[in-house]
Amino acid sequence: MFPRIKSFKNKDGSIRHYLYLVETKRIAGRVKQVITANLGRLDKADRNLPDIIEKLSKFTNRLKIINLSRDMKSDWVKEYGSVIIFRRLWEKLGIDGHLKKYLSKRKIGFNAEGLIYTMVLNRLMEPKSELAIHDWSKSLYGIKPPEDLNQWYRALDFFIEHKEIIEKDLFESQKDLFNSEVDIVLMDTTSLVYFGDGDKAESILNYGYSKEKRFDLKQVIVGILMTKEGLPIGHEVYPGNTNDIGAFKEMIRVVKTRFKIRRVVIVCDRGMVSEDNIQTLESDGYEYVVGMRMRQLKTENAKKILSIKDMAPVTKELKGKEVHLKGRRLIVCFNEEESLKDKKKREEIIARLIVKLKTQGLKSLLIHKEYSKYLKIKADKPSLDEERVKSEELFDGKFVLETNTKLNWKEVILSYKDLWRVEAAFRTLKNELEIGPVYHYTERRIRAHIFISFLALVLKATFHKALLNIDKSLSLTKVLEDARKIKATQITIKDAPLVLRTELEGNAHLAFKAVELKIPPRILDNPHGIQENVVVRLS
Repeated sequence: MFPRIKSFKNKDGSIRHYLYLVETKRIAGRVKQVITANLGRLDKADRNLPDIIEKLSKFTNRLKIINLSRDMKSDWVKEYGSVIIFRRLWEKLGIDGHLKKYLSKRKIGFNAEGLIYTMVLNRLMEPKSELAIHDWSKSLYGIKPPEDLNQWYRALDFFIEHKEIIEKDLFESQKDLFNSEVDIVLMDTTSLVYFGDGDKAESILNYGYSKEKRFDLKQVIVGILMTKEGLPIGHEVYPGNTNDIGAFKEMIRVVKTRFKIRRVVIVCDRGMVSEDNIQTLESDGYEYVVGMRMRQLKTENAKKILSIKDMAPVTKELKGKEVHLKGRRLIVCFNEEESLKDKKKREEIIARLIVKLKTQGLKSLLIHKEYSKYLKIKADKPSLDEERVKSEELFDGKFVLETNTKLNWKEVILSYKDLWRVEAAFRTLKNELEIGPVYHYTERRIRAHIFISFLALVLKATFHKALLNIDKSLSLTKVLEDARKIKATQITIKDAPLVLRTELEGNAHLAFKAVELKIPPRILDNPHGIQENVVVRLS
């Protein structure tokens, strides 16, 4: 017989762990493992000792088992699966080696590389402030927090000093890891609002256009560079009043100088580029693929350009075509499924508007944007603008791109579709990794906090790509959830501690396969050198 730990998920998301006695038997010619006793919950072993003794009393070797159960207790349960899986990626990307290389040039006096990894891991698991990470890190198996809290902040200061060279090293590691060639770089920016006293960071904290609609707060602008496969290349931080074209031009310079990427194609959505910005890009010789505001087209041009009669298929969902208008190269795209959704949404709005026209006044209707666009006002009396309703049908399920590249028009559409990867990256940074809000009060700490979040994004994106290389249907969220269920737990038998690994559940084994890591043994630590057969066999 031997012990086995099994984990179960509660309705509130917490995990409980049980200790069982398992016996190997041959049944119908096949070897099977049969549970012979449930010894109770690991975190309640002391309270459950009477029950454990009663269960063990059924066995013939009663005395030895009872003595063992009296001396057995559960000490702790710690995070383990995510810790070693992301550490493996950290090392495969060479981040540990790069940091240690730069650290070796300075007598820093503590394990700054380990602290930086812990802060990155925290972004991936349970984002907290740097101060709270100290206590949180005690719940991780194999990671020992420093006695001096200031070492967390000193590690950040060292870290940000080497930001550019670390990103460059990381870029080369990613290319080697996935044998990828970078030809198109996707770019996007977002704003991060700032809370706190930032008097020492006035050089980057400014009021500006807030994408979070917090115009009452100062902010910083973060730009991300990403390959079309979704791998982050680098990031830049700009003052909060920097406009998009200024950020883009600086990021292009970074791409061409630091990363030595010869060709850069700016891909951005229609909300970020004006006519003036396009002229700036043209005059500076940059290639671009940008979304165009369709409703700015004149009616006669719109009807001709947006016609779907001569469109050719691009993907299963998309059709498209190339048109030229006054020297501008336009690519028109159509998605039939989205067209039906747009039509249904408009019909629902119109139905509500017809009811409200009978009960509400002009002022209350005008403040609702979805209603006001379909209103016709005559002598202060609103009515339904049926001509506008009819004209809107022309735009259903369509979008228009403008480009000056020599890419095939189908490649232009696919490049623009890849933009969702950057937008998804920002959602991950803000929501899952909780990059904001920012509280640090010095510029270098603000930049270091953002860099930590960026590296967490790199690890998550790299892990996702590695998973897709195994099976494109795998869910990143589900695999990570299963990996987090793997715990390390210490039990003590007759004053001898023993650290065990909990069982793998669901797709946890695929997490190890993705990062090319061998599944750890069930016994993780045996400091007293207890022989396995002595611990495992209860006779």
